[in-house]
Amino acid sequence: MRVDKLKIHEKFNQVVHLINLDNRVSSTEMALIYGLIVFYIRGEFHSNFHVSRSGLMQISKISSTRTYHKSINNLIKLGYIEYHPSYHPKLGSMVSWINTVGI
Repeated sequence: MRVDKLKIHEKFNQVVHLINLDNRVSSTEMALIYGLIVFYIRGEFHSNFHVSRSGLMQISKISSTRTYHKSINNLIKLGYIEYHPSYHPKLGSMVSWINTVGI
C-alpha cells in the first residue's frame, strides 16, 4: 500500500494544531503523543498499531511508570486514543486514534 506522504503530513499538522489548542493536554502528554505518532508511523499508518510501554517512555522521555499511566489514561479520557493493554511481553498494547483526532 502506497501512503500519500502529503496527506499524512497534513493530518499530523491538524493533530498538532488540535492538541495545541487543548489546554487540558500537558507537556508530558504532548511528549507521549509524539511517541504514539512514532509508533503509528512504524506501524505503517494502520488504524490500530502496537506500542510498548518501555518504547513510549523512552521516546517521550518519561521516567516514571506512574506518570506514563496517568498520561495514557488522560489521553483516553480526553478522547484522543483508544488503548487496549496487552500483557504479552513482545506483542505490546494496541492503540488506535479516535476519529476526532483526524488521523
